[in-house]
Amino acid sequence: MSDQGMRYYPVFIDLAGQRAVVLGGGRIATEKVASLLEAGAKVTVIASMLSEAIERLVADGSVDAIRRDYLPGDLAGARLVIDASDDVAINRQSWEEAETSGILINVVDRPAQCRFIAPAIVRRDPLLIAISTSGESPFLASTMRARLERWIGREWGPFTTLVGRIRRELRERGVPLAEQTRIYRELTRSDVRDLLRADRAVEAGVRAAAIASSDLNHRGRVALVGAGPGDAALITVKARELLADADYVLHDALIS
Repeated sequence: MSDQGMRYYPVFIDLAGQRAVVLGGGRIATEKVASLLEAGAKVTVIASMLSEAIERLVADGSVDAIRRDYLPGDLAGARLVIDASDDVAINRQSWEEAETSGILINVVDRPAQCRFIAPAIVRRDPLLIAISTSGESPFLASTMRARLERWIGREWGPFTTLVGRIRRELRERGVPLAEQTRIYRELTRSDVRDLLRADRAVEAGVRAAAIASSDLNHRGRVALVGAGPGDAALITVKARELLADADYVLHDALIS
């Protein structure tokens, strides 16, 4: 085990309505522009050549473009900068300007010139799960993302929205925090996600509302999980979910 401290502080940034500058007009720049637009940023691309996708965004007014290479001073007013120019001289100049101006910058593939790094993301909107190896291995981060995407189904998106709605309702009703926590746990352990997975959203909403009501009894629930042939790698997805949600696990001597 490493005793090294946390290198990066994990945080999600609200860029809605904020100026973001992307240097470069190639494939990587195109990907960065798309994700920044999804986050609601006002994007300016600075590059002498733009990809077809960026050209379309410029044409429909989604993106501003400065059709030349970066010059010092171009980052003024930016909240965040991504340098995907793949030009060593531009990388150095943009880094120096951003550092002097206190602007967050990521110079692609140059960790020493990054004040933030972009994690691998599992998206189940509005649920976002970020995975980072602190720049050590993007491949490993993408592998972890693929595993989580197989485990965390699409139902987690509407489930997150549903829990958020119930949270707001509970707070408006002045429900004590301890009782709110109990309700959230019960929602997580319930069959609401199963209903959403089966596209039975209306039933899921009714079930969630019943769980959130003050009339719900507080009895516990017992689940029996078979160990199968004994290989932990062969346990079912449902069994993994039940074990993850359990407060207590009792097993016999056959389970090591």
